[in-house]
Amino acid sequence: MSGVTDGLPAAEAHPLSASLVELQEHREPVSLAREALGLVHLDCEATASSLFYALRPSLRVRLGTCSGVLNAYLDRWESSVEQRIAAGPWRMSGQDRLQAAWEAIEDTGQTAMCSLLLDSQQVAGALCLVFPSQCVPTGDARERLSRRVREFGSTVSLFGELALTKQRLGQLSLFYQMAQVMASTFELDKTLDHTLEMATAILDASASALMMIDETRGELVLAHAHVDAVDLPHEQRTPLSEGMAGWVASHGEPLVVNDVPGDPCFDSAVDAWAGVPIRSMVCVPIQIRGKTIGVLQATNKRSQSGFDSEDLSLMVTTANQAAIAIENNLLYQSLRDEQERIIQAQENVRRQVARNLHDGTVQFLSAIAMGLDHLEQLMELKPEAAKSELQVLRDLTRQATRQARLALFELRPLILETQGLLPALEAYVQQLQDSEEFAVHLQVEECPPQVSGSAAATVFAIVQEAVNNAKKHASPQDVWLRLSQKDGWLDVIVEDNGKGFDFQAVEQDYDRRRSIGLLSMKERADLIDGRVEIQSSTTPPEAGTRVILHVPLSAEGNQATTKGIT
Repeated sequence: MSGVTDGLPAAEAHPLSASLVELQEHREPVSLAREALGLVHLDCEATASSLFYALRPSLRVRLGTCSGVLNAYLDRWESSVEQRIAAGPWRMSGQDRLQAAWEAIEDTGQTAMCSLLLDSQQVAGALCLVFPSQCVPTGDARERLSRRVREFGSTVSLFGELALTKQRLGQLSLFYQMAQVMASTFELDKTLDHTLEMATAILDASASALMMIDETRGELVLAHAHVDAVDLPHEQRTPLSEGMAGWVASHGEPLVVNDVPGDPCFDSAVDAWAGVPIRSMVCVPIQIRGKTIGVLQATNKRSQSGFDSEDLSLMVTTANQAAIAIENNLLYQSLRDEQERIIQAQENVRRQVARNLHDGTVQFLSAIAMGLDHLEQLMELKPEAAKSELQVLRDLTRQATRQARLALFELRPLILETQGLLPALEAYVQQLQDSEEFAVHLQVEECPPQVSGSAAATVFAIVQEAVNNAKKHASPQDVWLRLSQKDGWLDVIVEDNGKGFDFQAVEQDYDRRRSIGLLSMKERADLIDGRVEIQSSTTPPEAGTRVILHVPLSAEGNQATTKGIT
């Protein structure tokens, strides 16, 4: 409550109406109310005066000499008006606004004139002027007094407008601070703590909390709270089916309750998270793209009027800010995870290239170097044998060249960028046939599929991974690569007749094995909105493995391939 009880300013020489007009330059409601009441007080020659205006918080000003009895009388009068205003719209029209009540105040020798104050025909406050009983205005004097009260009433609306403007500026300032915090950091805890602090201040609440939904356990988790002098349990959990917060989370609808103990949704074991009795509460869902991920809750409004529709609107805005912060953090974390996966993929490629060079090209080069040393000795000791040794070295050199070309092709197949997926696969099969011990068969439908560049790169990488897995682990005699399309989908199958493996056991043992080949294929498929199926058997004659890739051929699906692929 804003309140002033003070002495009176010096008497003014100019008319009351002109003085009241000058007060419009004020920018602070309390000082405006005090000076306006002071002008009326002096002009009407009252011994005491009081003003009540139903702002948020309520505004009360008293001037003059107020004894204990008089103060009690004024308190009762203002309290009755405040309660009636709080009960609902209180409108008056016509001559009602001109009427004032005159009443003698017992044991004081004073008489009070009490009048309601209107703002657009709606009661917004009350004015009371106190006179000595022997000096109560009558006749024309009382009529002049009524006119002055009406003049004062026309100024009263400025109190509300000024207070509302000040309140809105304060709210905008707080929301601006929230936006600044969100823009300056990706630390979610810091952002949400600041959001709760702002929500508590904006709503004039005693406490606020943010709870997140744990979908796997069907619970609400108390993630952040702003409350004074209360030690909250770490990650307090409550079932989604219980309490007012649980109702909001389950239904995705806001809730405003100013008689919490009497509400059927109230559960003292759940809703009294702050450790103090709950009188009033406003709770709204936090939603991202229409999905409820948590709730934002404020409790115990400091004013007795409780939370209203304006508080609800502010709470919804604050919840939207929190949702933006959470979504930004999720996107940022997803980007970080994607960067780590890309770095890991690059490292895997480097290790694969190093292994291939060591096990293939480097071995051939070492054999060539030793062969050259042997050839040098033959030229001195047995020249007629040098020709056959030279042919062996020539074959080794050609094999080393094929291995190096295959490594370069796998590292960056330029034909994929210039001619597309099918020519790249044909070239890849040719490279494998020239360098590997197993046979490779490419089977394509008559109508070759058309795949965008980024999607083609992903499909090719998955095919490479599947072939390399077969080469390293399956010891196959044949590998088949089949492409077909049906109903807007491209199906790519890599099948071998090797020894196969227990897919379920391998999938459950990824962490210990530190093998991410199969996981890498699935993650790559996700990037192009596709999916990978793996079928494997270790029982002859059905032994072998099939890797089946399904890729959407729609424009939307192929455009989605730009997510994280370079």
